[in-house]
Amino acid sequence: MAALLFLVGWKEKSRFRKEVADITMNFKIKPLGGPLCFLLAIVLLAAPGKAFAEENECTVTLPVSVEVSHTSAPADTEFEVLLMSADADAPMPEISSGTVKGAGRIVFGPISYRAPGDYHYNISQKTGSTANYIYDTAVYTVTVRVVNSEDGGLTAEVWAAKNGAADKAEAIVFNNEYKAPSDSKTPEKLESTPKTGDGADVRLFMALTALSAAPLALIGWKTRREKRSFH
Repeated sequence: MAALLFLVGWKEKSRFRKEVADITMNFKIKPLGGPLCFLLAIVLLAAPGKAFAEENECTVTLPVSVEVSHTSAPADTEFEVLLMSADADAPMPEISSGTVKGAGRIVFGPISYRAPGDYHYNISQKTGSTANYIYDTAVYTVTVRVVNSEDGGLTAEVWAAKNGAADKAEAIVFNNEYKAPSDSKTPEKLESTPKTGDGADVRLFMALTALSAAPLALIGWKTRREKRSFH
């Protein structure tokens, strides 16, 4: 009987120790889970997600020149240049149109890119209505090619083609022609036909010449006749 009670007591003691051990393990593991999660959250938050996006960004600018062929063109004539996106995903600058007075240069941008790819734009000049001007109607197709650089960032190459040409344009330039009012007048032609009344003047001169010659002819005829009678 004593042995049986001892055995039951030993089993109860062992089960109690096991429960205490389980409670202790749970207590140790659970407190450790919080700090681990907290440290993991710090690491994730400290990861340069936004900084990485900023590093993988490049910007470009698009310079445009406006010129006028005639030196006497008015200096206050305004020319408007337009930038339009040819792709739905092509980023645009804050200002997509610019005005130049007389002649000058405008710059579109900066334009920011955050992903590799080809981006296309069209740059044109708005046709004005100012007298004596012939506006340049050319359209430049601009390509911005963004690629990954060796240092892990982005770099861009920019070129333009005029009116769909295969060759790359050296620059985006609009050449406008101005014709001064004096240049537009047609010079008077030299008249090769006599004016009205010139024919009558000629006939009158010929008649007077004939009349003045008649007495001389009459005198000469009489002289010859007298000489014949004398002989």
